[in-house]
Amino acid sequence: MRARPGESTRFGIEALVQALVLAAADVKRAFPGGEPLRIGDLSSPRGGRHSRHGSHRTGRDADLIFYATDPMGHPIRGRGWVAFDRFGTGRDAVEGTPANDLVMFDVARNWHLVRTLVLDAKARVQWIFCSRGIKHQLLRYAMAYETSSEALFRASWVLHQPSQGRPHSDHFHIRVLCGPEQRALGCRDRAPIWPWLRKNGTKPAGGLIALDDETAVHALMSDDGQVPGEGAAVIDAP
Repeated sequence: MRARPGESTRFGIEALVQALVLAAADVKRAFPGGEPLRIGDLSSPRGGRHSRHGSHRTGRDADLIFYATDPMGHPIRGRGWVAFDRFGTGRDAVEGTPANDLVMFDVARNWHLVRTLVLDAKARVQWIFCSRGIKHQLLRYAMAYETSSEALFRASWVLHQPSQGRPHSDHFHIRVLCGPEQRALGCRDRAPIWPWLRKNGTKPAGGLIALDDETAVHALMSDDGQVPGEGAAVIDAP
C-alpha cells in the first residue's frame, strides 16, 4: 500500500519491487488480520535526483513505514511517519483516534519483514537503515524467537543507523544491489558486499574489497545517480 498515493516516486528495479511484494505477503500470512505494509518513496520513473532524499536515484531504494500497534497490541495504521524511541514507543495521530495517542512499535511484524528480506536470495538486500534503538528492539526479539541463525546473523550486519542524516526512527530504508540489467547500464555496487551476496562474483566498484563503515554508509547515501533502466518495476497505489 502506497503511503503517498498519486506521487510519481514509486519506481524500482524488478528485484526490489518483487522483494517488497513477497515480504509484505509473507508478513500477512504469518500475522493475519493486521494492517498492510505501507510503502513510501522509491525512485522517479527515470531515476535521478529526488526532491526529498540524497539517495533514491537508481530504483534500488525504498522507504517502508513501520508496522505499529496500540498499547493493547492491536495493529493500527499510522497517518504519518511515527518516530519510535529505543523502548518502541511513539506518539502520533492514527486513523480513528485523537492526535498524540500512544503508538507502539510492532516488533514481531517488523522483524518478520526484516528476516524475509534478508533471506530473499533474489532481492540481494545490502542495507536496511533504521535507528540503533529500532535495531536493538529487532535483534532482542529475534534472539528470543527466531529459528534461523542465518537470518539473525545477516540482520545484525544489514540493519544500520546511517552516520549521515536522520537516524531513521520512523521508517526502514531498504537498499538492494545492482541487478544484471543495471550493471550492463553502468550501475556499480559499492562496498561492503556481504559474504552471502558474493556467490555470483559481485565486486564493489573500482575493485575495492572493503571500506570502513562510516565511509561506506556515507557513499551509499549519496550515490552516483544511475537510472534504473528499461523495464523498471513500479509500486502502484491499491
